[in-house]
Amino acid sequence: MATLIIASISNHSGKTALAAALAVKLGTEDTPVAIGKAALKDSAVESDVGVFEHLLPGNPSVSGAVGEIASNISNLTTSPKISIVEGSSDTESNLQLANETDGLVLLVARYGEEISNVADAYGSRLAGVVVNAMPKYRSEGADDGIPQGLREKGINLLGYIPDDRRMLSPKLGHVAEFLDGQFLSGGDQSDQLLDNFLIGGLVLDWGPFYFATRTNTGVIVRGDRPDVQLAAIQTDTTRALLLTKGVRPVEYVIYEAGQRGIPLIVVPGSTHDVAEKLEGLQPQVGFDHEDKLHRMVELVSEHLDISVLEDQLAQPVTR
Repeated sequence: MATLIIASISNHSGKTALAAALAVKLGTEDTPVAIGKAALKDSAVESDVGVFEHLLPGNPSVSGAVGEIASNISNLTTSPKISIVEGSSDTESNLQLANETDGLVLLVARYGEEISNVADAYGSRLAGVVVNAMPKYRSEGADDGIPQGLREKGINLLGYIPDDRRMLSPKLGHVAEFLDGQFLSGGDQSDQLLDNFLIGGLVLDWGPFYFATRTNTGVIVRGDRPDVQLAAIQTDTTRALLLTKGVRPVEYVIYEAGQRGIPLIVVPGSTHDVAEKLEGLQPQVGFDHEDKLHRMVELVSEHLDISVLEDQLAQPVTR
């Protein structure tokens, strides 16, 4: 069985998302890829393992401490052709894992990180490099820098994954909890994602036109502004209203929101305070939703050349 370790240079580089997407791309219904996470020393793996089990319920699990992964793979009751193990940003630990499993390392680097020295450390175990979180306006000149240095060393650059709003989106329920909010309606939609937030305040444009400028939007609006609330409700892109100052809206707004299936959440604090507080939510947003997996699979399909990876995994494993 071929083993692929997903490593990174720093934490929160997208290892979990890439591992899950590759498990989808490299596996089939009859031969699913085994997937899991290696723990560093006494660190916990439950969070990411839970993500894999939730998003990829049909895939065998190979999680455990670094020194246990190899035996866990050999003890699988099924016989997958490939196992994918999420490693860490610790090069020494990833190399130990690669040596014990006789596996390959795929290095994930965020745009702007120095790649060469870390890539060199993995030597012949390195299958390639993926650059994640490529800024939208930097992609045109990307091939002028990093790839040239990698090519000179014979390192495979599989491609660049661009920044994507969907991957940063929080769940509505997470937003409500973070803001100490209370659902007036639509609590059954707490699992849906909000890609954008708009403030419903002094809007100079026609209300529905303004609120339609973003998709999958949470609108932050004073609870005592039914005019702005109704304008947001009329827009197909509005997914929830966050009603500030702890004020319950008028019954007509509640009725119209119910007719259109738009959740209403009453939150404490002013509109400005709520918008400012939401800036602190981003570090807590994780890769924990089926829509994010679908989007990551699309991004991998569009921007990475995984045939290079498939060719290497098909070769004899000893390096």
